Amino acid sequence: MAEDQPSYTRIIQTGDGVAPPPVAPPGEHPALVWRPRLGEEERFDLAGRTTRVGRNSENDIVLAGPTVSARHATIRREQVGTVIEDEGSLNGTFVNGELVQQQLLEAGDRIQIGPHLLVYVPSASQ
Repeated sequence: MAEDQPSYTRIIQTGDGVAPPPVAPPGEHPALVWRPRLGEEERFDLAGRTTRVGRNSENDIVLAGPTVSARHATIRREQVGTVIEDEGSLNGTFVNGELVQQQLLEAGDRIQIGPHLLVYVPSASQ
C-alpha cells in the first residue's frame, strides 16, 4: 500500500461486562502497559512531562504498523492529571473505544493506537 493511501483499523473492544485483564500495579510514574503477545507485557513509564507516540523512531514510544502515524499522539503530564492528545493522525486515537482529540486519562483506560491496545496505569501517588 502506498504511504499516501489511507488504511483503516478495526477497533478492539472488550465484551459486555467483561473486565480487561489485570495490569501491573502502579509505580513511581504513570505508565502505559502494552501486551504484544499473550503472556508478555511491556511497561512504558511516563516519566517526562511529555511522551510522543508513533511509528517514527524519534518518538519516545515507537509502535509499528501502517495504521500508526509517524507522530500519532502526545501524552502530557499536567497538574490536573495525564492527558493524551491526537496529533492529527490519519486513523485516530481511541480511549475506551471512543475517538478522541484530547482526553484526561483515568486508571484502566484502554488506549488504541492502530492495532495496539495500551492500558493507562496512574502512579502510586495519584
